[in-house]
Amino acid sequence: MARHSRPASVLMVLALPLAACVHAPATEPHRAPVTPPAAFAGIDGAAPEQAVPFDHWWTLWGDPALDAQVERTLAANQDIRIAMARVRAARAMAAVAESALYPTIAANGAVWGTVANGTIDGSLGQLLAASPEGASGTAGGGHVVALGAAWEPDVFGGRHADRDAARAAALGTQDMAAGVRLMVVADVVENWQQAAGLARRLILLDRSLSAADTLIMYARARMAAGQSDAATVAKVEAARAGIAAQRGPLVELIAIRQRRLAVLAGDPPEKPVAVPAESGLTLPAVPTGELPSTVLARRPDVRATAAAVAARAARLKSLKRDLLPRFNVLIGGADGHVTLAGIPGYGGQAGLIGLQASVPLFTAGRLHARIVGGDADLDAALAMQDRTVLAALEDVEAATSLRHGADQSRAQRERAGVESNRRLVATDALFRAGRKTLGDVLEARLDALSAADAVEQAQIAQGSATVQLYRALGGGWDGAGTVSPAPAKP
Repeated sequence: MARHSRPASVLMVLALPLAACVHAPATEPHRAPVTPPAAFAGIDGAAPEQAVPFDHWWTLWGDPALDAQVERTLAANQDIRIAMARVRAARAMAAVAESALYPTIAANGAVWGTVANGTIDGSLGQLLAASPEGASGTAGGGHVVALGAAWEPDVFGGRHADRDAARAAALGTQDMAAGVRLMVVADVVENWQQAAGLARRLILLDRSLSAADTLIMYARARMAAGQSDAATVAKVEAARAGIAAQRGPLVELIAIRQRRLAVLAGDPPEKPVAVPAESGLTLPAVPTGELPSTVLARRPDVRATAAAVAARAARLKSLKRDLLPRFNVLIGGADGHVTLAGIPGYGGQAGLIGLQASVPLFTAGRLHARIVGGDADLDAALAMQDRTVLAALEDVEAATSLRHGADQSRAQRERAGVESNRRLVATDALFRAGRKTLGDVLEARLDALSAADAVEQAQIAQGSATVQLYRALGGGWDGAGTVSPAPAKP
């Protein structure tokens, strides 16, 4: 081995000065990243009384049936399957990039035999014909077995940079998969709570129809007794028809939500998921004490863009290292034997050890262009990260505002509903005392039913805003980039 050290040293001494002649192109300086605020404007900064289980936030709704539906969806959803397959592929590519840091060892072998119908001319043919075996020299065989290794020492860190880029890309793919799972969970909760709310509205509408039928019967009886007229009966019947017209759309909206839940869980839409009206849903409170830095660290889309920045930075480092010398160490050994009828066989062993060095001297600007392109990719990744951070902060503020607005709307509608019920009771009493007409009672009842339906609509809006808020806060995934299952029921 000592006799090979001098040529290797000569190669390195020659390569390094040549590499000094190749310079990386100048690139634009990158802007500083966006600095998040210290606190959200719409979230109370007070510390929460108890930690919010963001890794399984849907359990805060308090509905075991919803929890089971989420778990079933997480296990069968096609979007999640696609995302996890991409994660496996990205991890495999990271393993490929890491393998370049180690030697490649290969074994090769060959065995052959030849038979031909012919003779050898000239003096060699005469010699073979006079041999005791009388061989013609037209048959023979042989074998070769070789074992070799090749290794590119990462002297300047380019291959390590490739490994880091592949690892960062795999982490980014994993974070994107977590984002897909988060969106799927939010879709399940959103459709579940809407289906339950619409079912409650349908029950309320059927009660309204029943009340309208009773009023129609009462109005017709009074008209038969001469105490009312046909106009009053027609008014009641028209009101009943208006209520009945709302039933069909409500039924179809419920069916749409149920079919969506089935598809999310990997079933055909012809197998809708039944959602009971009285599902036991409890509207979660707005979380307190959430900081922008915590939310940004939790959100999968922000983490994915950060991983993309790391991958682009490592890739740029690798591209710059391509301007420097590259070395390859070659080691090999072989054993073989060749025979030809009438000629003594030949066999032996051979060995090889060498060092190869290469320096890019002229590439028509290809390497420099790649570096400029890699720098541009890094700048784009940084801009994407800034945009994602700003969008995440905006999502939280917008969702918080929607929830606050929905809370205020429901409170006002509940107060209006209380007043409508009081008016109904008072109007009914005055009607029985002969001081109000049947039309007054009908109007009061319709107002009370409309107010109750408005409360249900406000509750559905509250639920939708709550789903959007927990989705904006990054709920549904943990630091490992996977959605955590709901805790086991005691």
